[in-house]
Amino acid sequence: MRAWQVTENGEPKDVLQRVDRPVPEVQDGMIRVAVDAAGLGLPDVFMCRGNYAFKPAFPFTPGQEIVGRVIESAAGGPSEGARIMAVTAFFLGAGGFADEALVLAGSAFDAPDFLADADAAGFCIPYHTAWIGLVNRAHLEAGETVLVTGAAGSSGTAAIQVAKARGARVIALASDEEKRGLCRTLGADEVLDSRDDEFPQQVLELTAGRGADVIFEVVAGETFMRCQRCVASEGRILAVGFASGAWANASTARLVQTNASVLGVYVGAYDRTQMEAIHAAVLDLKAAGRIAALPTTEWVFDDLPIALQQMADRGAVGKSVLRIHGPASG
Repeated sequence: MRAWQVTENGEPKDVLQRVDRPVPEVQDGMIRVAVDAAGLGLPDVFMCRGNYAFKPAFPFTPGQEIVGRVIESAAGGPSEGARIMAVTAFFLGAGGFADEALVLAGSAFDAPDFLADADAAGFCIPYHTAWIGLVNRAHLEAGETVLVTGAAGSSGTAAIQVAKARGARVIALASDEEKRGLCRTLGADEVLDSRDDEFPQQVLELTAGRGADVIFEVVAGETFMRCQRCVASEGRILAVGFASGAWANASTARLVQTNASVLGVYVGAYDRTQMEAIHAAVLDLKAAGRIAALPTTEWVFDDLPIALQQMADRGAVGKSVLRIHGPASG
């Protein structure tokens, strides 16, 4: 089968190699899937660079999220031919940038017909993360203010929509006008330039000095440190990701002064029963039209290094999807 592999660490354009390799062998508790489309994300970039939490042995195939058809399933899994969307066994090197991928049975969900491949390929990770962060961890209430960093990325765009669906006011941070325009389209009430180091003061001004009740923080590094300056009394900072490439250490003194909390957000900490309820909740939002279709760039299989490098260079806007089988535009 066709597959993209990483054989050494570096930039995606330099280290991704297209190969022909045997199909992956199904292990206990796994599903083998014919991949129709795979979502691209910054974790795939970090895996190429070698600075992600999961470091499979070389050579490995990245690609965390897919939509496709079941070829072979462990006992009790979905039937052959079933259309599923899933998080792959990328941590074992059997990710989605290939004709076939392995999926943990507990990470697979039915893909309803109302979700096109381009939507389903990048749905689970961002929307599950947004729901878990805002609802399960922060217990967001209607009328509260949510600040979303990295707001034009996949998790950020999901957070904007989930927060608005829960009745919150949303302030979005994005780095250029095209990305800020996307945030406005998705319903953000105010949009700020993330490159302005004084954005915390602007957040305070927009909230009459109170600050943001919930901060959905995906960038980490200096952005996380600055966010502590604009969190409201008894506010919650959600540590979601580290798009900057490095986590940050919270200032306990500042947290004490505001009675604020830092809450970790990790989808993998939830069991199957919990995830099925979360998945049903976000699908209900999608079915009701409360989650918009994002602008999507579909890339053909051979263009993965270009597509992933664009993401690495922060040039991607909206969603990027690798079309494994079928037509694409990119």
